[in-house]
Amino acid sequence: MSLRLPLIALLFCLPSLAQETSPPSGTPTAGTAPSLERIIAAATQMPAWRSARHQVERLTILRDKALAQKDRSDPISDRYVITLHGGPVDLVRFFGLARIVCGGMDRRAALLKEYQREKGEVCPDDLPSNALGALFGEELRPHMRDTGHDLLPDLRKFFAALQPADDATVKSHGFQRLIDGLGAENTEEQRAASRSWRTAEPLCLAPVLAPSLTATLTSGETALHAAGLETRRIQGLPIVIERIGTPEPEPKPTRAVPVKEAPAPKPKPMRVPKAVAVPE
Repeated sequence: MSLRLPLIALLFCLPSLAQETSPPSGTPTAGTAPSLERIIAAATQMPAWRSARHQVERLTILRDKALAQKDRSDPISDRYVITLHGGPVDLVRFFGLARIVCGGMDRRAALLKEYQREKGEVCPDDLPSNALGALFGEELRPHMRDTGHDLLPDLRKFFAALQPADDATVKSHGFQRLIDGLGAENTEEQRAASRSWRTAEPLCLAPVLAPSLTATLTSGETALHAAGLETRRIQGLPIVIERIGTPEPEPKPTRAVPVKEAPAPKPKPMRVPKAVAVPE
């Protein structure tokens, strides 16, 4: 008996072979961040990931895995994603705001509350990470209770637009340069200023990550624009990151509260003076 399959049988086998060897849904694609992928791998291995009742629980697992990484270290830990268009992104802050906003809190209110809690004493990665996470959380909110929705492709696409750096590039620079934006040439005044970052405009890393693009990526704002994003203000504070072209939210109508008028005072009865007898 011949071991060779007839040609027609082989042709029928090809579709099933292609399905078996094709990558599963949600696998990393070109442009993904290595540190983010390691956080994702650790999170998705947790039994709680599969039994999650909503997306907020999955965002919390991702945040917890990022929180387990070192805050300040050389080389930089997987807590951070270093990007060309969004600067350094702290995943603890990113997922922290994402879960709050995905859970239903107004995005701008959440950012304002976080800013007020920190009193502006933050580093260059803090407010941009908050703003980016809040934006992602708002965009994920329609799927909050749909556990069949895979948030990972959304997450990878979000970060791919920011153009994350590879491991080799990140490891070739220190924490101070890529997170604080400082080098040996910086003055004490500049170092102090880096600890009081008051805007969602990210640190511009073009001189480090893409020197050939410094003529066009001249600031954190122009870098954001390259990713289709821009900073917006709330109560005069530039702490929101929005997609370019998105209209400002309509102001929420305030409910008119009827004011009860005080009853008019009752007129006091006139006192008629008693007649006084005048002696003749």
